[in-house]
Amino acid sequence: MIRKTVTAAAIALGAAVLVSAPANAVPGYATDRLEVKAGPDYDYPTVAYARSGVRLEINGCLRDWSWCDVSTPRGRGWVIGDDVVAERNGRRVVYGMPWGVPTVTFTVGNYWDNHYRGRGFYRDRDNWDRRWNDYGPKRNWWSDHDGNDRDGDGRDRDRDRPR
Repeated sequence: MIRKTVTAAAIALGAAVLVSAPANAVPGYATDRLEVKAGPDYDYPTVAYARSGVRLEINGCLRDWSWCDVSTPRGRGWVIGDDVVAERNGRRVVYGMPWGVPTVTFTVGNYWDNHYRGRGFYRDRDNWDRRWNDYGPKRNWWSDHDGNDRDGDGRDRDRDRPR
């Protein structure tokens, strides 16, 4: 009986450590259905999905707030900064206001080594690292330059890739 209790406690503790966010993470929510990526660009592999309204932890955002590193119940990765809101003093604070979220940088090597070592796409790590170093993130791909509102949300930004 004691052995089963100790085993169950160890499993629960291991699961809690596995999904825990960094100490400086800010609680938040998804404002849209999220496609969580392995890096701050739509071309990176998808590592998880999260429904609108799901609670998540915002670990940090790029300097221009275009992409944020988040921990969701289904995994850790990168989402468009405009698709998350922070929680401050029990209220949801819209994107762009001071969140207290740290500014982070991204390198494929460190990030993938820490979070995706066991995933199938990890074998392509060196190719993704070379691509990131050569090209970096695509800038302003979400801007609605042509006015077509491709994602159909009625706003002046297109979060989906151009077709």
